[in-house]
Amino acid sequence: MEKSDKIKLDLVRLDGIRNLIISKISEENLKIICKKEFKLDSKNYFESLKKFNRTQLIKIIENCKSINSKDIDETYEQYRYGLKPGFTIFNIIKPNFKDIELNTFDNLIKDMLNNFEYLDEARFKNLRFKSILEIQQNTFEFSFDYLSKYTYISEDEEPQSIYELKDCFVWINIKNNFVAIKNCPNDIQNKLLRCFSELLQTPLYNIMISKKLINKVFNGSVKKGTFVKPDANEDEVSKITIADAELSKKKIYNDVSSYDMSNTFLDEKLDDNTNSTLGINCKAGKIYLTKNVNATQFRNWSISSINKITSYLNDIHNCQEVDIFKSRNILANTNYKGEVRNIVEEICYSVFMYINNEETSLALNNDVIKIYNTLKEKFYYSLFGYCYSCNEETQLFCDKCSNANLKIIDGKIFCLECGEIINNICCDEGHNIYNLELIKILRLIPKKEFIDEINNLLFNNFGFRLDASFTIEGNHLNIHKYSSSEILDYSSVNEFDELSKTVVNDTEKTVNSYEKIKEKCKKCSNSSCSICDKTQDKCIMKLFVGFGDYRPSPHQGQEFGDVNFKITYKDGKVYNFVGIAKSRPKTGILNLSSKEGREMIQQILTMSHDKRVDVIGAICPAKFHDQLKQELYYLAKVTNTKLMILDDIFMSKLLIYKNKR
Repeated sequence: MEKSDKIKLDLVRLDGIRNLIISKISEENLKIICKKEFKLDSKNYFESLKKFNRTQLIKIIENCKSINSKDIDETYEQYRYGLKPGFTIFNIIKPNFKDIELNTFDNLIKDMLNNFEYLDEARFKNLRFKSILEIQQNTFEFSFDYLSKYTYISEDEEPQSIYELKDCFVWINIKNNFVAIKNCPNDIQNKLLRCFSELLQTPLYNIMISKKLINKVFNGSVKKGTFVKPDANEDEVSKITIADAELSKKKIYNDVSSYDMSNTFLDEKLDDNTNSTLGINCKAGKIYLTKNVNATQFRNWSISSINKITSYLNDIHNCQEVDIFKSRNILANTNYKGEVRNIVEEICYSVFMYINNEETSLALNNDVIKIYNTLKEKFYYSLFGYCYSCNEETQLFCDKCSNANLKIIDGKIFCLECGEIINNICCDEGHNIYNLELIKILRLIPKKEFIDEINNLLFNNFGFRLDASFTIEGNHLNIHKYSSSEILDYSSVNEFDELSKTVVNDTEKTVNSYEKIKEKCKKCSNSSCSICDKTQDKCIMKLFVGFGDYRPSPHQGQEFGDVNFKITYKDGKVYNFVGIAKSRPKTGILNLSSKEGREMIQQILTMSHDKRVDVIGAICPAKFHDQLKQELYYLAKVTNTKLMILDDIFMSKLLIYKNKR
C-alpha cells in the first residue's frame, strides 16, 4: 500500500473503511485474512468488523488484492468530511491584501502551529498543517489534521485511551471576505482562528445567521426552529421550540416573528438529485448537513451558500451602503475625532441599519473590548456567561469565594471580595464555566445619554429615532426593544402598608440621622450579624429586619444583595425583593456621577442576571437626583427589570416606624 493511500485511510471515518471492505471483499476471503492476521474465529466476520480499530481495518485492506488506490480515493472522496459535515462562517473584517500567496502562507502557517503548546494528556492536540488547494475560483482550502483523545474501558475493566487522527479544513475567499472552518472542537477552532487572524492581519468574527437571512439565502423550507426572546414579558415565553414538516407555512411560524431564531432545521436541496436536512446554529454561524455527501457535492453547495450569505449581507442600497452613509458625515458637528469617531459612526450606522432593515444583530468592525476601552464613559458593562449544565445565561461568580462582585481592571477580571484575578468562573448553581475570555463574557449597555445622542444625530439627519436600546457582545450590536417593566410604588406593597402611613414631623432631622447609620456595620461578620437583634447597633440592613424572614448577614457572595424578602404587591402577586443599599452621601443627594450612584447602577445590572430576583430595590436615605432616576428607569426597560426606589422619604418613615415598634 502506498503511503498516500495509508494517509487517506487514516482520515476516513471508520464506517467508510468498513463499507469499502464489505463492498470489495467476500466473507470467505475476509475469514482467511482475519484468521491469519488476528487469529480470529467468528460466526459473522462482517459483523466483527465493528469491533476492529483503524489499524486492524487498514491491515485487512493491505492483505486484500481486490482493493486498489482508486477504490481508496473514491472512499476518501465520499467520507472525508465526515458524518454531519458542516462549517462555521467567519467574516474577514479588514483584509490587508488581495491575493493568497500559497508558498508564503504555507511557511507562515507551519511556523505559527509550531508555537502552540499542548499538555501531554490534552484532549485535542498536535494540530498539523497538510496542504493548500484552490477548490473554486478565489476559494482556497487549507487542510489540517489533529489528534483527538478517545477514552474507554478495556476488557479488564481498566480505563484506557488512544488518540485518533482527525481532519479539518479552513476555506478562505478574500474577495468575498469570508473564512469558513469545518465544525470541530472549540480548542482546535480557536487555534485556527488565532492562526488565520494573525495570518490575514485582521480580526475574524463569526457571522450571525438571522431568520431573515435564512429566508433570503436558502431554498429549503423550515421544519423545526428554536426561537428566543430575551426581553419577553410576563405573558410571553422567553424560549420556544416548534416543529412541523411544513413549519414555514404554518400560522405559528408567523406568530413568533418578534422572536430571534437561535437554531433551525430546513429541508434543503443540495443539487438536482440530492436533498438533505440542513441544521443551523444561528448565533454561532454554524451550518451542517445531516446527510453524508461526497466532497465535491459538499464543497459546491457550501461555497455557493456562503457566497449567497456574504453577497446578501453586502447588498445595501443608497444610504444603506456604508460608504454612502459615511459620506453623509453625520458627525461633522461633533467633537469626535480619530478612532473614537470611527466607532461612534459605526454604531450609528448599525442602528440606522436596524431601523431600515429590522436586522436585530449587526456585525461590527471592532470587538467589545476595543469599544469598551475606547468609549468607556459611554457604556455600563455587565459580565454574563452561558452555563451548559443549567442550559441558560447566568450571573457569574468567583470560583474561589463565590462572590459576584467582579470588576474589570486593566483588561482582567478581578474579584473585589478576595482580590484575586479570575480565570475560572461559576454560575449561581455552582457549575464551573472554565476559561472564559473577557471578549466572550463582556456585555456593554449604552448609557441613556449616549442613546439620546445617537437619536439626535439620526433625527437631525434622517428624521427618525431608535425606540429601543442595544447591547454590544463579541463584535455584534444587538438591538433590544424596551420591555414593559414596571417601576413599583412602595406604598402599594402590603408589607410596607403601616410604614407608608407613618408621619414624619421633621424629615430633615430624621434623614440626617443616617449620617451615623451606614449601609452595614463596621464589624460585619457571621457572629456579629447573628446577635444583631440583641445589640443597639444600627445599620441600613438591620432596619429591614421584620419584613418577611429577612435577617442581616455579611456579604459572602451568593446572598441576595443587601436585603431580601418576599413582598406582596397590590395586584396580589408575590415577588422576591432584593435591595441594593447605599449610605447617605454628604450632600444628601444621590446623583449619577457619584461613586455611590455608579456602584448602585452596576450592582443593579449584575443583579438583573439573577433569575431568582423579581424586584430590585434601590435603597438610599437621600434624594435621588432626577437624572439618576431617569437612568434607573431606562435600565429597568433595557434589562426587563422591576424596580422600586426607596429614597430619603421612605427611609425617614422606616426609621420612625422602627423606633415606634
